[in-house]
Amino acid sequence: MIRFARCLALACMACVRYEPRPLDPARHPIELRSRDLGDSSLVAGVARYAGLPEGRRWTDRQLAVAALRLRADLRRLRAEWRAARAAIRTAGERPRPGVEGDLERRVGGRDEGSPWVVAVAGMFALELGGKRGARLQAARAAVTLAESTLLAAAWGAATDTRRAAAGLAQAGGEVEDAREEVRLLEEVHGLERARYAEAALGASDLARTSTEIQNARLSLAEAEHGVFEAQAALAAALAVPVRAVEAVEPVFTPPAGCSSLDSIGVDSFVAGALRRRHEVSLALGKYALAESRLRLQVARQYPNLELGPGFIWDQGVNRWTLALALPALLGSRNRGAIGEAEAAREVAGLEVAEVQDSVFAHVESAVQRCRGAALEMAAADSVVAAATRLVERDRAAYRRGETSRLEPARTELQLLRAQRARRRAERRLALASLELERAAAGPSTPAMNQWPDPRQEPEEEATKP
Repeated sequence: MIRFARCLALACMACVRYEPRPLDPARHPIELRSRDLGDSSLVAGVARYAGLPEGRRWTDRQLAVAALRLRADLRRLRAEWRAARAAIRTAGERPRPGVEGDLERRVGGRDEGSPWVVAVAGMFALELGGKRGARLQAARAAVTLAESTLLAAAWGAATDTRRAAAGLAQAGGEVEDAREEVRLLEEVHGLERARYAEAALGASDLARTSTEIQNARLSLAEAEHGVFEAQAALAAALAVPVRAVEAVEPVFTPPAGCSSLDSIGVDSFVAGALRRRHEVSLALGKYALAESRLRLQVARQYPNLELGPGFIWDQGVNRWTLALALPALLGSRNRGAIGEAEAAREVAGLEVAEVQDSVFAHVESAVQRCRGAALEMAAADSVVAAATRLVERDRAAYRRGETSRLEPARTELQLLRAQRARRRAERRLALASLELERAAAGPSTPAMNQWPDPRQEPEEEATKP
């Protein structure tokens, strides 16, 4: 009895104690509002993979690395991945043995021998049908699914942040172009007023230019509005307050996505995207999970074998016993659950084909977008070249005294508008390259492949050699 009490005490000491951890809902919003891109630990983590930011100038890749360190959804997905890994140990556990006791005392009849009957029996369950292997397979499939979800979310967060950085850089460029157009229009309007005073120009020309100035100022206000929206989009992608990005000057480096199509080929590009896209891995992970769940339901149609060896002290007589049991021997043989799991597996298989169709359409759409942006870029180059020739011609005529300053000023305005259209085409081509890179689920150059591991916490990465 003393030995049994000691074993029971040791078993109680080995138990894990519950530690309450109440959640403070107000803590995270306070931390979120205090975030700043100038934080030393954040800058050090960014510099590890994307170089050190130069003051207020942050590249799109540096901002993307910062987003991977700040986003709460990635932390939650990392926790889900760790929880899925912890479930493997639970799935591999075997039925725990137990013990059962019985104590009886005779209270009537003849008073012969001892009135006590004491029985002690063990309880052991043996799983049949491969249930443990099926549980382990399902747990490993769940880990693969959680990992694919995490990697897909990380790649999406990085791409969305780069797109937001490109949008802010482009919005700033639009503001500069709009201001320059207003300045040139005001210069042309001043020259036209001088010609009007000389009775060499009609009032309708002055009115037309005045209207163009008002429209240009409206375009400038719209461009400034676009800057505010782009700042809000970048702040949301980074999970920081807007004030943290107001002083940032994003530098967008266009990827070589569209230009790589000529060397890679569209078919090879599509095949590579189908291999790399995390959505495909996610769908395959769901199918593996459905497959393992079906295997588990098939295994559950076999009953477990329960053994109960024991010892009975019956009124002074010692006896050994062995009990055998096959619970749930009769019944429907788990047909309902098996049929449901088979249907779920079929749905998961069809989802793989659906995702592959979506990836194929996304890649082809990105390829067509690249082609269209390239054609627009070529046309814009032609317009700029023609406007440049007109400016050179009018400037030469003005230097020779053949015309007034108004004519070259008007052609300079046309050149500015052509250059503005070219810059817009260049930005659209850069966004098309970024979209193509997103569709391919991979960077265009090997150097861009050095990203933080989404499965590690930022604090763990800081300790890596």
